[in-house]
Amino acid sequence: MQFLENIRLAFTSVLANKMRALLTMLGIIIGISAVITITTIGSSIQKTLTNTFNSLGSANYFDVYSQINYEYVEDVYSFTYKEEDMLSREMLNELVETYPDYFSLDLTDGFGSSELRNWKDQSVKVAVTGIIGNVNNSGLKLLAGRDINYQDNINHKHTIVVSDLFVSQYFPPDTNPLGQTITLELEKTGQTEDFVIVGVFELPSLYSKYAYEPGMKDIDKVTFVYVPLDTMNNLLHQENSYYGYADIYYNTDYDIDMLQNILQEFFTEQYEKAEKPYMTVYIENMQKQMGMINSVISVITIAISVIAAISLIVGGVGVMNIMLVSITERTKEIGIRKALGAQNSSIRMQFVIEAILICLIGGIIGIIIGLLNGLSIGLIAKTAITNIYPEYADLFTITIQPSVPAIIISVAFSVMTGVFFGYYPANKAAKMNPIDALRYD
Repeated sequence: MQFLENIRLAFTSVLANKMRALLTMLGIIIGISAVITITTIGSSIQKTLTNTFNSLGSANYFDVYSQINYEYVEDVYSFTYKEEDMLSREMLNELVETYPDYFSLDLTDGFGSSELRNWKDQSVKVAVTGIIGNVNNSGLKLLAGRDINYQDNINHKHTIVVSDLFVSQYFPPDTNPLGQTITLELEKTGQTEDFVIVGVFELPSLYSKYAYEPGMKDIDKVTFVYVPLDTMNNLLHQENSYYGYADIYYNTDYDIDMLQNILQEFFTEQYEKAEKPYMTVYIENMQKQMGMINSVISVITIAISVIAAISLIVGGVGVMNIMLVSITERTKEIGIRKALGAQNSSIRMQFVIEAILICLIGGIIGIIIGLLNGLSIGLIAKTAITNIYPEYADLFTITIQPSVPAIIISVAFSVMTGVFFGYYPANKAAKMNPIDALRYD
């Protein structure tokens, strides 16, 4: 009951001097709002970059590049290597077969265009892309059926994944395209081959926006289709056996550093077995790069937040000052309470709670202002990108994400500020001699 009574007395005191209390809170409000604004901006930038990056395609892959082993080759400027020194298909196949739980291969190649006749005998054009991997690795969403898989390539299956636009162009309305056979004319040889539709993906809105002229009819739009890369190479009697680089997707259930080490050791051993120690691989991972970028943003955000939080010390000194003034004004009140038997701890608790209340209210107001600032800056950034760089507006998924830990820390810090800067005045009040206090004029 005594604790609740102290809270009531604290509210009464604050409400009795509203303007003074507000001015006292000002330092706390400014400090907390600055911290929340900065942390909101920092976490929003991180979330925006992550969402934008993920919207462009899957991030769980390594870019593996063949390159000269600089430790082995002394004069790199005069050294030249042949196509056979690049990543061979045998190497890549062996990697997937050796570590099927860790890695999957992703390779693509274009095979020109093909013209088909739809159910109305209209011309429908498609761009044929050979793939080893999954179409969703490119940020495409499967709407029905399945993806092109590794077995389709190994067994040279005549499977194909088409877009939803192609389905509307080629088939009558309400037709289920899965299992339907379409005939492609290979541009390089003129031969025709039948392919069975096993999946349908959603054509990205960005592709539709930038690939086609405004007002173009759907029937005139060229869409792309995916077929097994090895199947196409086999049909065209060609071999794409060497690659300057390859995208190798990894299982996210495993540690990324461990997987990268496995890749590096595997290709090093492969080049040594092939008696090509002058070659090695360079491995990049966008997820790790994003992690590094986010780490830099976090460090900068924390550093600026700490600088902004210095103003809280000024606010805390203001709280101490006003509490000392308040104690001086209420000296007789303190004397009467002590004369009636109030303990020193009760007097001390009363003024500590009052200081905490002032800081807590100031902290809450600061948090609200900080959140509003972050939201406003986000909306301004979105508007600026839309108006100044409209061609990039769809690429950025601007996300406003307040930092929950920063909000919790701010509330806790407000309470601690009240305790730290309110204790001295409260202790001074508790130690007053009741006779001197009653005599005070």
